[in-house]
Amino acid sequence: MRALRPSSIFTANRIFLYAVFSTFAVVATVLSTFKNHSNFYSVAVHLSRSNRSVLVLANFSILLSLGMGRLMQQLFFGSLRAIEIERLYDRMWFFLTESLLAFTIFRDEFDTAFGLMFGFLLFVKCFHWLMADRIESMDQVPYPGPGPLFHIRIVALFTLLWFTDLIMLAYATETILAHGIGGIVLFGSEYAILMASAANAVCKYLVYAYDQRRAGFNGGENAPVWENKSMWIFYIELATDFMKLITYLTFFMLVLTFYGLPLNIIRDVYITGRSFYQRARDLVRYRAATKNMDERYPDVTEAEMNQTSDKTCIICREEMTLRSGARAPAAEPGQNRDGPNDTPKKLPCGHFFHFHCLRSWLERQQNCPTWYAMCFLFVV
Repeated sequence: MRALRPSSIFTANRIFLYAVFSTFAVVATVLSTFKNHSNFYSVAVHLSRSNRSVLVLANFSILLSLGMGRLMQQLFFGSLRAIEIERLYDRMWFFLTESLLAFTIFRDEFDTAFGLMFGFLLFVKCFHWLMADRIESMDQVPYPGPGPLFHIRIVALFTLLWFTDLIMLAYATETILAHGIGGIVLFGSEYAILMASAANAVCKYLVYAYDQRRAGFNGGENAPVWENKSMWIFYIELATDFMKLITYLTFFMLVLTFYGLPLNIIRDVYITGRSFYQRARDLVRYRAATKNMDERYPDVTEAEMNQTSDKTCIICREEMTLRSGARAPAAEPGQNRDGPNDTPKKLPCGHFFHFHCLRSWLERQQNCPTWYAMCFLFVV
């Protein structure tokens, strides 16, 4: 039986002592209030107005949230990886510090209900972040991929989070229509962003799941690479950036109209807008660069291959070879192919690359891979 490390024992005891102390404090506070007041209504009023009582109840609410979060973590994720914990803490601290600017805009509306809404938002955000990280790790799992429990957990969690986002967004929208623009618009925009993020994660999940299922029908571990997978991911990211940009701009204009310049989201609007612009520009350049690739870039001849001393494709680091009866380079929709087109192609600059490697490279960069690598080494 594996012995627990001293740090693990200390952490477990610290959490246990915190739970015992918090429970004792809230029980003592409630009993003391019942002792001094005769009915339930007066008890409730005292607990909601006394600073000490509010502090004790808020601390106990945090304890309950931690317990619920731990339960949901075990239910939907099991043990978290070190990288997931690290990213979760980084995102939490960044979100908390960024939210301080938002609080300055809505400082006149900050009350207990506002604090509870913010705490619930942070709670929901944490599971969105964890779900996105877990789905990203799915692509790193070798064939046959994650087991059935993984898929059940992801589908159940996505359904729960998406309906939660939808309900909270509907509540925020109804409140705005009934009472006008207020602090609730902050939560409405956040849940709209979360819905876009959840849609992004589930679309990636479907792409990765299809890739693994496709591999199962094409040789398992030896299945050929799905060349179009990266393009599907690119389109998903592009659509997500567009939805986020529309949400940020709507929130920006509402706050600007009723409260003044919202400094807290200027950075988000700029980053999302720049990301969407760069992806759209890359898409246009990629389409232009890959149009009629087989005709634009000639096959490497046997004489050219014999003249070069390095026959390694700098993209995949594998040796290029000439084969008779090369496969059709175009991957038309519905066309079955037995693997990626590894025909060596020659760029106008004279460098050689596999066809499928060059196509994959042009999805991210629209310049020669050899030139890019040389510049990178020079900079380093």
